Amino acid sequence: MKRKCLRHALVLVPLAIVAIVLSPATVAAATIFASGQLLIPGDPGIPPGQPGHDDSRENYVYAINTLTGTATPVSPVTTGLPAALAGTADQRLLGFSGGQLRVIEPTTAVQTNIGASNGLNSTGFEILPDGRGFLLPFDANFDTQQLFSIDITTGVAAPISSSATEIGDAIDTAAGNPLGTAEPFLISLGAVGNTLYGVDLDTDSLISLDPDTGAASVVGAVGAVGSVTNGPFSYSGLSALTGVDENEDGQFDALFGAVNFIDDGTGSQRLGGVARYDLTDGTWQLVGTNPGVIFFGFGSSPVPEPSTLTLFAGLGLITLTRRTMRRS
Repeated sequence: MKRKCLRHALVLVPLAIVAIVLSPATVAAATIFASGQLLIPGDPGIPPGQPGHDDSRENYVYAINTLTGTATPVSPVTTGLPAALAGTADQRLLGFSGGQLRVIEPTTAVQTNIGASNGLNSTGFEILPDGRGFLLPFDANFDTQQLFSIDITTGVAAPISSSATEIGDAIDTAAGNPLGTAEPFLISLGAVGNTLYGVDLDTDSLISLDPDTGAASVVGAVGAVGSVTNGPFSYSGLSALTGVDENEDGQFDALFGAVNFIDDGTGSQRLGGVARYDLTDGTWQLVGTNPGVIFFGFGSSPVPEPSTLTLFAGLGLITLTRRTMRRS
């Protein structure tokens, strides 16, 4: 009897290992890295001209918990962090600023250039889990009209869509306006599945983009992003999108963004809001807030897929158990 129980236990242990590796994961806390700034209010009790009398500001790399929205500084006080961030499948944080692609070490904020400058300016940057990178650069009119690809090993970028007014035309079509009316300003990029998203600050709308063709369309109604309120409170400073791998399956399955300010009618206050977007209608809900903080950029990496080594180890244990059983 004891021998039989032991054999059952030896079989169940490796099977449990395999089940853990292969079973679908539930929604879990993921990490978003953010470039952001903390406002430290001055103390009017300190004499003017003395340290601490005036407001001060400190820039950090933050780590954000996607379940709570809580942001924690993980770097020393720093300067020069890009507003365009993205995470890679091999868990690197990349940034783009002033035409230059770079790697950022979150815990030190040290930046290392990748390739040469491509001459573009953009605050919209995202990397799909398959390694394809994308930019939304500003054109000569400071509009973001066209999706670009960017090689994350060299920094070389090129337009994807054939139309130089792709995004503006999509907004005008959805709004029923003559083509050429919209002046899109997509502040950031994030991905879910094989679709890219950006928030247009000109119309407060969520825009979807096809990474293969650059084709654009409005998600929900024009102005849906700006329609979110909380009683007498209104929000502004929507920025810093990123895809997030909530299911730990190696793919982005949720879109998160920053909501930097709240206004109760008496003036704007730094909210440091972290929001989760509804991709059916273009609205969003706050996950959490970080008063005194504003965010410039978000970047998150997909969770690595379970190692095949773990799977093979489990199968090896099963084989060893079967051999032991035959000998007993």
